[in-house]
Amino acid sequence: MPRQSRRRVAPAGPRRRDRVPLRVVLVPGLGDRMGWLVWLQRQGLRTWRSLGVRTAVFRVGWSSDARFADRTAALLDVVRGYEARGERVVVVGASAGAGAALAVLAEHPTLAAAVLVVGKFRHPDHLPDPVLTYNDVFDESLHAVPRLLERIGPAERARVLSLRSAKDGIVPDADPVLPGAVNERMRVAGHVTAIGFALVFRARRIVAFARAAAARL
Repeated sequence: MPRQSRRRVAPAGPRRRDRVPLRVVLVPGLGDRMGWLVWLQRQGLRTWRSLGVRTAVFRVGWSSDARFADRTAALLDVVRGYEARGERVVVVGASAGAGAALAVLAEHPTLAAAVLVVGKFRHPDHLPDPVLTYNDVFDESLHAVPRLLERIGPAERARVLSLRSAKDGIVPDADPVLPGAVNERMRVAGHVTAIGFALVFRARRIVAFARAAAARL
């Protein structure tokens, strides 16, 4: 009888880093109290699934009576929960949400990436008093994040992508620029418009950046 050949089966090796599931957690800005607005952002994120990523939304509750540190600790728990499932996590912070993304990076340097979209995370003096009066958590973040930035070193800042508007109109043009990060100006004007633009037309850029950053860990 002819001798049957045996196929050698290669032993299973470690999972390739570029194949590790990527989770995008969006942190909306001050509009997170508006259910319809958060719903729209969730719909924008649904299109990202075609890029092979999983998505989620975390609402800080900027106008609530919570503490900023408590809410970022809750966000960090969410991040660690996804990581425990074998996922790499990128936190995308829109406007005020950028401060929460940076706070998590400061506490958790192995976060795959942080993406800031027209981020407002410092200089409270540039904002009208009513904005801070009705958003206590946001007011607290603007004082806390500048101190937290001192703990984010060059290696971590290289895993931060900051997207800003061509002309914001609400956030001063220089505010979203973070030294040591990858800072890019989008070809769109306006604050709210830029957030929508980023979620729809910068998804591929954000995902590519996050995958490359995760591969360097």
